[in-house]
Amino acid sequence: MSDKTRTVEEPAPDVPSSGEPTQAEIEAWAAEERARREEWLKGPTAEERAAYAKRLRHRRLADTFDEGEQMIDEWGRRGLRLGREGQLAAEGAVALFYKFSRRTFAELVKAGREWEEDTALPSRRRRVPLEDEVD
Repeated sequence: MSDKTRTVEEPAPDVPSSGEPTQAEIEAWAAEERARREEWLKGPTAEERAAYAKRLRHRRLADTFDEGEQMIDEWGRRGLRLGREGQLAAEGAVALFYKFSRRTFAELVKAGREWEEDTALPSRRRRVPLEDEVD
C-alpha cells in the first residue's frame, strides 16, 4: 500500500511562491523605504525650498491678478446696470411728463407760485406817513 501522507516542501527563500515577493525583494524595498524616510526627516533641500517659494509666489501673483480681473468685471457690470437704470429713469420721466396735459402743467406752475409766495421772505416794509404828517 502507498503512504497517504504527503510532506509539504517549503520553497527556498529566494524562490517566489504563487506571485509573492522574495525575501531579497522585501529587504530591498525596506532599505529604499528607510532611505526615503531619512531624506524626508532631513527636510527639503535648498533647491526644493527655492522651487516651492517660486511656485508660491507665482500662485499668489495669479490669485491677485484673478481678484483684480474679477473686480474690474464687477465694476463693468455695475456700470452697465446703473447706466441702463439711468436711461430707463430718464425715459420714464419723459413719458410721465408727456402724459400730463397742459392744464395739469398749468396747475403745477400755479401751485409752485403759491408755494413761493407762502415761503418767500417778507418784503421790506415801507414807511407810511401818518395823516398829521401829510402836507
